[in-house]
Amino acid sequence: MSPKKVYLIFLFLSIIWVSFIFLAPYLAFKNHKYYSEYIYHVFSFVCHQRTERSFFMWGYPLGVCARCTFLYIGILFGMLLYPLRFGKGVSFKVVLIFGIPLIIDGVSQLFFRESTNEIRAFTGFLLG
Repeated sequence: MSPKKVYLIFLFLSIIWVSFIFLAPYLAFKNHKYYSEYIYHVFSFVCHQRTERSFFMWGYPLGVCARCTFLYIGILFGMLLYPLRFGKGVSFKVVLIFGIPLIIDGVSQLFFRESTNEIRAFTGFLLG
C-alpha cells in the first residue's frame, strides 16, 4: 500500500473519530438514546468521561473529556497539516516538548490544584 493511501486512511479514520465525539451528544439531544449511549460506551474504553471535566453541546457532554476532545482534534489538525511538511515525520523531541505541559497539568492536579477544562483542552491540543 502506498504512503499516500495509508495517510488518507488515517485521515479518514481521524475525521470519523472526531465526528463521533460530537455525534454522541447530538444523538442524545435528538432522542436517539440507543445510538448515543452506544457511542458513549465505546468512548468509555479510552476516556474517563467525567462530566465535570467535559464540554457540553446540546445539553449533553461530548463523547470524551475536554483534554481527550482536544487531543483528538489536535491529532486531526496535525493530520491535515502533514502534507505541508512534505511527508517529514515528527521527532520524539517535539512530541516530548509539546507533551510536557500536559504532564505538568495532569500531575499537578493530582496533588495540589484542580485544573480547568480550558487548560486541559489547551494541553491536549498541544500534544495532539
